[in-house]
Amino acid sequence: MALVKDFAITLRRLDYSETSQVLAMLTREHGQQRLIAKGIKRGTKTRVAVGVDLLELGRVVFSQRSGREDVLAVMTEWRQEDTFPHLRRDLGRCYAAQYAAEVTSHLTEAHDPHPALFDGLHRLLGDLKTVDPLVGLVGYLWLMLTEIGLRPELGRCANCHRDVSGDRRLYFSSRQGGAICRDCEPAMVEKRQIAPQVAAGFARDGTVSASQSAAAFDVLDYHLREIMARPAKLSSALRAALGLSTKH
Repeated sequence: MALVKDFAITLRRLDYSETSQVLAMLTREHGQQRLIAKGIKRGTKTRVAVGVDLLELGRVVFSQRSGREDVLAVMTEWRQEDTFPHLRRDLGRCYAAQYAAEVTSHLTEAHDPHPALFDGLHRLLGDLKTVDPLVGLVGYLWLMLTEIGLRPELGRCANCHRDVSGDRRLYFSSRQGGAICRDCEPAMVEKRQIAPQVAAGFARDGTVSASQSAAAFDVLDYHLREIMARPAKLSSALRAALGLSTKH
């Protein structure tokens, strides 16, 4: 049984008993890992133990039995590096981070490493101290969709493959995997309108301006809802905290 060492960010946690937790962690070199942390909430006379919190960054050591990757690995050591305390001081920033953690947990595969995605989530958690939460989240979601191979094509029509950069009216279809031009739109059942400026920003370099971030999030939130076959649990709470429309 080999010991594995890596950097990790907590995506989900579940109290397993009075002293233990089951954790879903995104590790940098070993992908998402499901771990059981036995006794991690057991304190001593000189130390109060509260376990591992959501969205903590740390160094983890866990044991994984070869050929039994479907079984919970056992965490043997956790060294906290950063708790990102600024997230606890602002509801919108906290929900933006939790939304990112939720969709990452749902859409990444166990044992499938994405170092760039780990670095992107780490960067987002730090950047949320100063950057607009919606701008930071939209950038991270685009990176995540790119890393897992579900990034939509927004420079060309996903149906006829025509360049749509000059279109004034544009649609987006999650099932088709991208933009839909005005000629192909009538035949599409699943679709929604997308601002051409948002599509152009994503198609150009994957970024949108602060003024376009709400419209960009609407599209990505819709795309993620279609991929996951359900809305993100944090979607409504995030929208309420940031004053966004709940009609999307």
